[in-house]
Amino acid sequence: MTHTPDLSSTRATPHAPPAASRGGPVARGVYRLLAMFHRWAESGWGGAAVGGWGFLQGSIMPGPTDTVLVPLGIADPGRVFRLAAWATLGATLGGLVAYAIGAFAFDEVGRPLLSLLGISERLLEASHARFDRQGWLLVLVSTISPLSSKVICLAAGAFGVPVWTFVPALLVGRLTRFGTIALIVRFAGPRLLDTLSRRVGVQPAVTRVLPLPSEATPPG
Repeated sequence: MTHTPDLSSTRATPHAPPAASRGGPVARGVYRLLAMFHRWAESGWGGAAVGGWGFLQGSIMPGPTDTVLVPLGIADPGRVFRLAAWATLGATLGGLVAYAIGAFAFDEVGRPLLSLLGISERLLEASHARFDRQGWLLVLVSTISPLSSKVICLAAGAFGVPVWTFVPALLVGRLTRFGTIALIVRFAGPRLLDTLSRRVGVQPAVTRVLPLPSEATPPG
Protein backbone atom coordinates (compact mmCIF):
# COMPACT_ATOMS: atom_id res chain seq x y z
CA MET A 1 0.00 0.00 0.00
CA THR A 2 1.46 3.31 -1.12
CA HIS A 3 1.66 5.95 1.57
CA THR A 4 0.57 9.38 0.44
CA PRO A 5 2.52 12.10 2.25
CA ASP A 6 0.59 14.72 4.14
CA LEU A 7 1.23 17.80 2.04
CA SER A 8 -0.21 20.05 4.72
CA SER A 9 2.76 19.32 6.94
CA THR A 10 5.30 20.24 4.26
CA ARG A 11 3.54 23.25 2.81
CA ALA A 12 5.81 26.28 2.79
CA THR A 13 5.01 28.87 5.38
CA PRO A 14 4.35 32.21 3.70
CA HIS A 15 6.95 34.81 4.58
CA ALA A 16 6.18 38.42 5.37
CA PRO A 17 7.04 40.72 2.49
CA PRO A 18 10.46 42.33 2.73
CA ALA A 19 10.56 45.73 4.36
CA ALA A 20 11.43 47.38 1.07
CA SER A 21 8.08 46.31 -0.42
CA ARG A 22 5.88 47.38 2.46
CA GLY A 23 3.47 50.27 2.17
CA GLY A 24 1.53 51.31 -0.87
CA PRO A 25 2.82 53.74 -3.46
CA VAL A 26 1.01 56.65 -1.81
CA ALA A 27 2.51 55.99 1.63
CA ARG A 28 5.98 55.53 0.19
CA GLY A 29 5.60 58.64 -1.97
CA VAL A 30 4.57 60.72 1.04
CA TYR A 31 7.45 59.30 3.04
CA ARG A 32 9.97 60.16 0.32
CA LEU A 33 8.56 63.69 0.18
CA LEU A 34 8.92 64.09 3.94
CA ALA A 35 12.48 62.74 3.72
CA MET A 36 13.26 65.39 1.13
CA PHE A 37 11.78 68.12 3.36
CA HIS A 38 13.78 66.79 6.31
CA ARG A 39 17.03 67.05 4.37
CA TRP A 40 15.98 70.54 3.35
CA ALA A 41 15.37 71.52 6.98
CA GLU A 42 18.73 70.07 8.07
CA SER A 43 20.56 71.90 5.29
CA GLY A 44 19.74 75.25 6.90
CA TRP A 45 17.49 76.45 4.07
CA GLY A 46 14.19 75.43 5.68
CA GLY A 47 13.68 78.72 7.51
CA ALA A 48 14.50 80.79 4.45
CA ALA A 49 12.11 78.70 2.35
CA VAL A 50 9.26 79.11 4.84
CA GLY A 51 9.92 82.82 5.27
CA GLY A 52 10.29 83.39 1.53
CA TRP A 53 7.02 81.65 0.75
CA GLY A 54 5.29 83.58 3.56
CA PHE A 55 6.55 86.84 2.08
CA LEU A 56 5.42 86.01 -1.46
CA GLN A 57 2.06 84.66 -0.36
CA GLY A 58 1.46 87.60 1.98
CA SER A 59 2.15 90.17 -0.74
CA ILE A 60 1.25 89.00 -4.25
CA MET A 61 1.30 85.19 -4.63
CA PRO A 62 -1.97 83.22 -4.40
CA GLY A 63 -1.96 80.07 -2.29
CA PRO A 64 -2.21 78.84 1.32
CA THR A 65 0.22 80.42 3.77
CA ASP A 66 1.10 77.06 5.34
CA THR A 67 2.12 75.21 2.17
CA VAL A 68 5.80 75.03 3.13
CA LEU A 69 5.58 75.26 6.94
CA VAL A 70 3.39 72.19 7.50
CA PRO A 71 5.37 69.57 5.51
CA LEU A 72 8.71 70.91 6.78
CA GLY A 73 7.38 70.88 10.34
CA ILE A 74 6.05 67.32 10.04
CA ALA A 75 9.35 66.17 8.56
CA ASP A 76 11.29 67.78 11.41
CA PRO A 77 9.00 68.48 14.42
CA GLY A 78 11.89 69.62 16.60
CA ARG A 79 12.41 72.67 14.39
CA VAL A 80 8.77 73.58 13.84
CA PHE A 81 8.68 76.56 16.22
CA ARG A 82 11.76 78.07 14.59
CA LEU A 83 10.11 77.55 11.21
CA ALA A 84 6.91 79.18 12.51
CA ALA A 85 8.94 82.25 13.53
CA TRP A 86 10.32 82.46 9.98
CA ALA A 87 6.79 82.10 8.58
CA THR A 88 5.54 84.90 10.84
CA LEU A 89 8.37 87.21 9.80
CA GLY A 90 7.95 86.53 6.09
CA ALA A 91 4.16 86.80 6.07
CA THR A 92 4.21 90.00 8.13
CA LEU A 93 6.70 91.65 5.79
CA GLY A 94 4.62 90.46 2.83
CA GLY A 95 1.52 92.01 4.38
CA LEU A 96 3.38 95.32 4.79
CA VAL A 97 4.29 95.21 1.10
CA ALA A 98 0.63 94.63 0.19
CA TYR A 99 -0.36 97.55 2.45
CA ALA A 100 2.23 99.78 0.76
CA ILE A 101 0.94 98.82 -2.69
CA GLY A 102 -2.57 99.80 -1.61
CA ALA A 103 -1.40 103.07 -0.07
CA PHE A 104 1.06 104.27 -2.72
CA ALA A 105 0.46 102.35 -5.96
CA PHE A 106 -3.17 101.32 -5.90
CA ASP A 107 -4.17 102.44 -9.38
CA GLU A 108 -0.98 101.21 -11.05
CA VAL A 109 -0.53 97.88 -9.21
CA GLY A 110 -3.22 97.29 -6.61
CA ARG A 111 -6.31 97.60 -8.75
CA PRO A 112 -5.06 95.23 -11.51
CA LEU A 113 -3.90 92.76 -8.85
CA LEU A 114 -7.29 92.77 -7.14
CA SER A 115 -8.99 92.30 -10.49
CA LEU A 116 -6.71 89.33 -11.16
CA LEU A 117 -7.73 87.85 -7.81
CA GLY A 118 -11.43 88.23 -8.69
CA ILE A 119 -12.24 91.32 -6.59
CA SER A 120 -14.66 93.60 -8.44
CA GLU A 121 -14.81 97.39 -8.19
CA ARG A 122 -18.32 97.14 -6.79
CA LEU A 123 -17.26 94.80 -3.98
CA LEU A 124 -14.29 97.00 -3.23
CA GLU A 125 -16.41 100.13 -2.89
CA ALA A 126 -18.98 98.31 -0.78
CA SER A 127 -16.22 97.38 1.69
CA HIS A 128 -14.91 100.92 2.11
CA ALA A 129 -17.18 101.84 5.03
CA ARG A 130 -16.37 98.61 6.87
CA PHE A 131 -12.66 99.30 6.61
CA ASP A 132 -13.23 102.79 7.97
CA ARG A 133 -14.96 101.35 11.04
CA GLN A 134 -13.18 98.04 11.65
CA GLY A 135 -10.11 97.96 9.45
CA TRP A 136 -7.78 96.51 12.07
CA LEU A 137 -10.30 93.81 12.96
CA LEU A 138 -10.65 92.75 9.32
CA VAL A 139 -6.86 92.47 9.09
CA LEU A 140 -6.72 90.33 12.23
CA VAL A 141 -9.53 88.02 11.11
CA SER A 142 -8.01 87.59 7.63
CA THR A 143 -4.80 86.15 9.10
CA ILE A 144 -6.56 83.35 10.96
CA SER A 145 -9.46 82.60 8.59
CA PRO A 146 -9.99 81.59 4.95
CA LEU A 147 -10.20 85.29 3.97
CA SER A 148 -7.42 86.38 1.64
CA SER A 149 -4.97 88.25 3.84
CA LYS A 150 -3.16 89.87 0.91
CA VAL A 151 -6.44 91.32 -0.41
CA ILE A 152 -7.36 92.67 3.03
CA CYS A 153 -3.89 94.17 3.55
CA LEU A 154 -3.95 95.78 0.12
CA ALA A 155 -7.41 97.20 0.74
CA ALA A 156 -6.35 98.41 4.19
CA GLY A 157 -3.60 100.47 2.58
CA ALA A 158 -5.92 101.79 -0.12
CA PHE A 159 -8.63 102.80 2.38
CA GLY A 160 -6.20 104.44 4.80
CA VAL A 161 -6.34 102.07 7.79
CA PRO A 162 -3.82 103.64 10.24
CA VAL A 163 -0.49 101.84 10.14
CA TRP A 164 -0.25 101.88 13.96
CA THR A 165 -3.38 99.71 14.14
CA PHE A 166 -2.61 97.70 10.99
CA VAL A 167 0.82 96.40 12.05
CA PRO A 168 -0.16 95.05 15.51
CA ALA A 169 -3.27 93.37 14.10
CA LEU A 170 -1.25 91.74 11.32
CA LEU A 171 1.54 90.60 13.64
CA VAL A 172 -0.77 89.22 16.35
CA GLY A 173 -2.84 87.37 13.77
CA ARG A 174 0.20 85.81 12.10
CA LEU A 175 1.70 84.79 15.45
CA THR A 176 -1.60 83.20 16.47
CA ARG A 177 -1.98 81.28 13.22
CA PHE A 178 1.55 79.97 12.86
CA GLY A 179 1.97 79.37 16.60
CA THR A 180 -1.17 77.22 16.64
CA ILE A 181 -0.03 75.27 13.59
CA ALA A 182 3.39 74.74 15.18
CA LEU A 183 1.81 73.39 18.37
CA ILE A 184 -0.35 70.94 16.43
CA VAL A 185 2.56 69.78 14.27
CA ARG A 186 4.90 69.49 17.26
CA PHE A 187 2.60 67.10 19.09
CA ALA A 188 0.91 65.34 16.16
CA GLY A 189 3.91 65.23 13.82
CA PRO A 190 5.90 62.56 15.72
CA ARG A 191 2.86 60.29 15.87
CA LEU A 192 2.27 60.73 12.15
CA LEU A 193 5.93 59.95 11.42
CA ASP A 194 5.75 56.86 13.63
CA THR A 195 2.65 55.56 11.82
CA LEU A 196 4.04 56.31 8.38
CA SER A 197 7.42 54.76 9.24
CA ARG A 198 5.76 51.50 10.26
CA ARG A 199 3.69 51.41 7.08
CA VAL A 200 6.73 51.71 4.83
CA GLY A 201 8.89 49.32 6.86
CA VAL A 202 11.25 51.78 8.55
CA GLN A 203 12.23 51.55 12.19
CA PRO A 204 10.14 54.31 13.77
CA ALA A 205 12.11 57.44 14.56
CA VAL A 206 9.68 60.05 15.79
CA THR A 207 12.09 62.97 15.65
CA ARG A 208 13.37 62.58 12.11
CA VAL A 209 12.75 60.83 8.79
CA LEU A 210 14.97 57.85 8.00
CA PRO A 211 15.72 56.53 4.49
CA LEU A 212 13.47 53.82 3.12
CA PRO A 213 15.02 50.33 3.50
CA SER A 214 15.50 49.97 -0.26
CA GLU A 215 17.21 53.36 -0.39
CA ALA A 216 19.45 53.09 2.65
CA THR A 217 23.19 53.07 2.06
CA PRO A 218 24.51 49.50 2.47
CA PRO A 219 27.14 49.01 5.17
CA GLY A 220 30.73 49.22 3.92
